[in-house]
Amino acid sequence: MAVLALAACERAASEAPRGSSAAGAPEGGGGGAAADPIEASSGASGASEQGNAGGQGGGGGQGGAGGALSWEPVETDWCSAGWIGLDDHTCFHVPETALRGAPILYVLHGAMAPDSLPVDLQATAAEAAEALGAVAVFPRGKPGLCTWDPSVETYSCWPTRRETVDAAAPALLEEWMRAEALMERILGQTFGGRYVMGFSNGGYFASYVALEGLVAVDGAALVGAGRMVIEEDLFSEERPPIFIAVGELELASTIASAENLADVLTQHGWEHELVVHPERGHEIHADDFSRAWETWIAAP
Repeated sequence: MAVLALAACERAASEAPRGSSAAGAPEGGGGGAAADPIEASSGASGASEQGNAGGQGGGGGQGGAGGALSWEPVETDWCSAGWIGLDDHTCFHVPETALRGAPILYVLHGAMAPDSLPVDLQATAAEAAEALGAVAVFPRGKPGLCTWDPSVETYSCWPTRRETVDAAAPALLEEWMRAEALMERILGQTFGGRYVMGFSNGGYFASYVALEGLVAVDGAALVGAGRMVIEEDLFSEERPPIFIAVGELELASTIASAENLADVLTQHGWEHELVVHPERGHEIHADDFSRAWETWIAAP
């Protein structure tokens, strides 16, 4: 059995992001408090781990106060080096820089063929999580949600049209929340914020999540994505800051959708930033994560 234990520590308020919308997360930490990293260690569960019956999606038991959850990670090709399989379609990465109260960052891939794996994007996301001190989560989309072309019906995708968002998003987001609750048990902590970063197809879905408050987030980012059709009457009362990035060599329609979304956000006084990367095409880099983070923490 692999045991992932969170060291008893506190995150200094100066290092924490904006106030959390994650369930049970504190608004900030004690200034100047000593901070230790989240430690993910592997070994047999000891007799000191007093257990209740296992939790969602994993065996083992929740220890008493301060105890760790005995839990066995899932072996899956979906999770590349440095990522841990929470289940067969969800991976998470705990960088050495993540401290108690670390935020959780959902990373959404673009449309992916059935035989492809997200090795490159997971490597970029892990690098960004290390720099930001965030726990990264990498869920997998579902086949049948790329509805714009029959040739991609079997691809893993996120819903990006009104009808597919309404039909599929509730179940997808419920899976996210179950995964997040399990991770909190595994790590023995509540997350200090919830953020979502989507690339391409994942970016379009991230826009629905943030604009309509499908699940509470403290910030969202869209890279290689935007929105042309925007139901402004469905806007959430919460206004998480939104980062939008495209490459100047993208398709003109992608750039137009990013610019349109930025224009609508401006009209509504919604905190956001639009970046057009020179000499880039349809791609995502570590600096997209860092620029997004700057946008999120700079928002009032």
